Amino acid sequence: MNLPTYSLRPPENHKLKKELFGHAVYSLKKKQCLVPLSFSKKSINPINFYNIKTKLKIKEVCILDRLMFSRKKVCIANHVNRSGFNFLIGNTPIDDLPQFPDVSNIYHLDSGLDAVVVHTVGPKRFPLVNDGSLIISEAVGLIGPLWHYVGVRVFALGIPS
Repeated sequence: MNLPTYSLRPPENHKLKKELFGHAVYSLKKKQCLVPLSFSKKSINPINFYNIKTKLKIKEVCILDRLMFSRKKVCIANHVNRSGFNFLIGNTPIDDLPQFPDVSNIYHLDSGLDAVVVHTVGPKRFPLVNDGSLIISEAVGLIGPLWHYVGVRVFALGIPS
């Protein structure tokens, strides 16, 4: 997949191109990676995602998320948000988008990988989880709905931490 990526961490070997709507935009050749300047409402919100989508003409994005209790790279098919937070609450509607968006079927699958459902706990709780009976995600359940809401096709890959 040669899509723009979204991650909480800067990619290796990429150069900072610019800052845009609360995000750093890194590039390597023609590939772009977006990284929030902070994991907060100031950077991560529907208005910033909508503006990024418009400015960079993004139609599809691949979210790269850290996982616990997965031994291999997987395709994220769905999530359970166990973080206690949602960046959409109180931030909709935008333009003609709905106030209460449908967040079912957010993720599109990469057929080359196993598809899994993850439990998103957020960056602060991620290192503290010790329940090995679930696949724990750092942030996809918080980021995926925003991209989906602004009309971007979402792919998500889970990388073992």
